[in-house]
Amino acid sequence: MKNIKYFTLKSDYFGVLTSLLCLLHCIITPLIFISYSSLNSEFSTSFSWWKNLDYVFLFISFFMVYLSTRISKIKIIKYLFWLSWIFLFLVIINEKINSFQFSEYLTYLAASILSLMHLYNLKYCK
Repeated sequence: MKNIKYFTLKSDYFGVLTSLLCLLHCIITPLIFISYSSLNSEFSTSFSWWKNLDYVFLFISFFMVYLSTRISKIKIIKYLFWLSWIFLFLVIINEKINSFQFSEYLTYLAASILSLMHLYNLKYCK
């Protein structure tokens, strides 16, 4: 019970951290795969866990958005949190199944928006 309260009170800090790590992961992934794929043909199979970190970040960010919306006092911010998370979710899922061709910048934008939402909530909505 004490841990849940701690995460609830610090959800914006963890949300910013998670979003920034997600953004870093999104930026580094293409560079890693381009540089190592030419060196090692087995690279793509041995580092499949790296590709699946997207799902870990989605799960953690979902939990942090949920906790942040519970303590936020401004109703519109709660909606914007969920819209930004849904945007991130759709971009990442689309990237996995390749339904539509979007620029990688949409992924960066989605993670940045979510991080900025947590920063805004931390500063103005408690």
